Amino acid sequence: MKRSVLFIVMFSIIIFSGCNQKQLETVENNNIPSRNSAKDLLNELANQEFIIQGENLDYNNDQTIIDFGKAFVNLYNGAVAEQEKVSFKKYIANKNLLKFIDKVLELTQRQELQGGHGINYGLINEFKQANLQYIEDNLYYLELPFEFEGSGMSCKMLITAENKSLKIVDFYFGNKDGVDTYATGHPAERDVNNPKLWENKEWVKGVFDKLKVFEEMLENKIELSESNEEDSMNLKEVVNSEVVKEYYFELNVAIIEDALISRLYY
Repeated sequence: MKRSVLFIVMFSIIIFSGCNQKQLETVENNNIPSRNSAKDLLNELANQEFIIQGENLDYNNDQTIIDFGKAFVNLYNGAVAEQEKVSFKKYIANKNLLKFIDKVLELTQRQELQGGHGINYGLINEFKQANLQYIEDNLYYLELPFEFEGSGMSCKMLITAENKSLKIVDFYFGNKDGVDTYATGHPAERDVNNPKLWENKEWVKGVFDKLKVFEEMLENKIELSESNEEDSMNLKEVVNSEVVKEYYFELNVAIIEDALISRLYY
């Protein structure tokens, strides 16, 4: 009899322990964000549409504009972090600007894979106080400071409405060593105030020429890191290349500009 009771007690303990372990594993698994959930969230952001009240933008749409800007930032930065290709067609209508952001995303992702440039990208960012300004009829300027894991950034946007749907007509992140900074200008010289900027053929050509140079720099870096037998030859070729010469010329100009600005403001 005692043996039977002891057996039942031991059996109950084993079953109870097994159930607790399964419950613990379930809780732990639920607390781990899956890559699929991040991809699903990116898809939701990419397909989200922001519709305004009335025919044109006005103060009644202030919060919608801010929410739209935050969604755009999360979509772009999240796509960089997750190395996912996403669509910005719900956010941008201009073909040149749409082509630009697609290329900027691609190059920034490649830059991240090569070691990045000291910026932490993420899908869910912490936003600070938004700066929203009325520019003219149906046009607003929005500046969103935000942070992810200690990396402070900002995004400047010009936003309009087309068929009651919000659209970006210009944007600028301006991160140090960032792709859009290299292609469109240093923060001291890059204004976000012209809704027709991306219709300027000369401007667009200059931007995409610089994107090509940036891409060549990334490719040269890959070739240099992958070559073991011809390191010295590759190094000499890269240093003497027009791509790197142009890069360092612009880098020196940027350093001088920063120094001048620091003297002016500080």
